Amino acid sequence: MVLAWAVGIILTVGLIAGTVLTITLFPDSPYCGEYTGCLGLLVHAWEVGRWVVIVLAWPLLYLLRVRPSLPAAALAALLLMAIWQFAEARLRTSFGDSVLLIFFSGVISYPAAAWLAGTRIARPTLVLSVASLLAFYLLAAALLPD
Repeated sequence: MVLAWAVGIILTVGLIAGTVLTITLFPDSPYCGEYTGCLGLLVHAWEVGRWVVIVLAWPLLYLLRVRPSLPAAALAALLLMAIWQFAEARLRTSFGDSVLLIFFSGVISYPAAAWLAGTRIARPTLVLSVASLLAFYLLAAALLPD
């Protein structure tokens, strides 16, 4: 579980570092404005980077010997999407809390997914967990403003 926690940190730091590098390399991007700075580039990096993080999770979990790595990566992807959906739904009412939740989502998701993917978890617990995640995702989607 500690190694899965490390994966959450590594992927989060990688996403932030990639965003900072992109802003540094392309300061004259059309996503950068006079009054907003490169906030548009940050939003674009988030939209692309979060899916890159999900794809890179399985090789990183495998490399760090978190087993079973593929089921853990799949469960973490479900949990991450539910957390991100909820955080995006709450952005207008609680911006700071939403950003913190997004920032720490990997630290929450990967250890929880590694625990759920472990061999000692009963199948009904796993099914109930996945169903709860899907319900949480749908609830967060319903909270999104139009």
